[in-house]
Amino acid sequence: MKKLIIICCWIASFLIACTEEFNGPMQGDGEVGAPVSNVMVKNTAGGAILTFDLPKDPNLQYVLAEVPVKNGKIASYKSSAYNDRIEIIGLPDEMVRKVKLYVVSKSEKKSNPLEVDIKPLRPPYQQVFNTIAYQADFGGVNVKYDNPTGADLAIMLETNDNGIWKPFNGYYSFLKEGNYTFRGMVAEPTKFALYIRDRWDNSSDTAYFSLTPLYEKMLDKSLFKDLTLPGDAPIYTTEWNIAKRFIWDGNWSSDFNNPYGNWLNVSTNAPNDGQPTHITFDLGAKAKLSRFRINHYYRYIDRGMRKYEIWGRTDAPKDGSWDGWVKMISYEQKKPSGLPGESYTAEDAEAWLRGDNGDFSSDLPPVRYIRIKCFENWVGTTNLNFAEITFWGDDKF
Repeated sequence: MKKLIIICCWIASFLIACTEEFNGPMQGDGEVGAPVSNVMVKNTAGGAILTFDLPKDPNLQYVLAEVPVKNGKIASYKSSAYNDRIEIIGLPDEMVRKVKLYVVSKSEKKSNPLEVDIKPLRPPYQQVFNTIAYQADFGGVNVKYDNPTGADLAIMLETNDNGIWKPFNGYYSFLKEGNYTFRGMVAEPTKFALYIRDRWDNSSDTAYFSLTPLYEKMLDKSLFKDLTLPGDAPIYTTEWNIAKRFIWDGNWSSDFNNPYGNWLNVSTNAPNDGQPTHITFDLGAKAKLSRFRINHYYRYIDRGMRKYEIWGRTDAPKDGSWDGWVKMISYEQKKPSGLPGESYTAEDAEAWLRGDNGDFSSDLPPVRYIRIKCFENWVGTTNLNFAEITFWGDDKF
């Protein structure tokens, strides 16, 4: 019994000692330190970059900048104790704003604020809106614009239905030179509204206009047929699932995890001599082509086409030469992640399932005969392979 009492007393003494030793903040004493100093301001598009000298304070956890945005809201930006700059982004206009800078301690206590003025340059969404040009395109509206800062923006399009504006679609991009066509429209006079929105929900003015989308349809693949010319690459003939006719049968895999789907594809078997390979076929009718899509068999590997061209002509070719053929487009398939071999991301899968999509220039003549010319596949040779090809255009020109 005496031993038990002694042990209990020893434990109590230890706990009291620990309480006395750790009775306070785990890090620092929580005191508020001095603010930053020597603040320099560089105004940027929709924001500013602030650089400053940090106080020599071991209790400093981060620097906080608070900026009034709109409708009484305050935006906050942080910089760690090891960084002497804060970038302010996403402001909606060019108004002068007063920024309050605080030093925040490890116990989340703020110093007195240091105030500086910033005057943002024109925000990216307003810059881009002022560069927009639009015109009728096949099956829709083509929009071109410049985005010099590479900001992540959305081009928003609405249509008017009996006086009611309804969202049609949005195009999201950070490309510095934008060129996009909203499709899926009938060829009839339509009223449109277009504006730019950024990721902070700032919106530009709205452009209102009317135009008539150009007529477009998916070409009838039942009319497609084989045409083999001298010089065309030989097709594998020993495999039941390889033939040119399979690229217009309307079947291909829509499952990235099962890319070979029904196994049907075209694959050439030319010598690896470094010369481009090509195949030819007949659309069965003349059309002014607007765009194409190629769906692949291989997932960024093997003989899957990486760099290729599509050529066309109106009249029937008399030989295997390139006389009379017109280059319609040059295309390069890109793997978004850039990972080697059969390593993939969700973005890779999305791009592969979407297929290679390209627009043809409206200046090109109507064509009936098509040549696919491969310069490089994913193993560095020139043999080509893919599962399906689809064309859209005007067959009533």
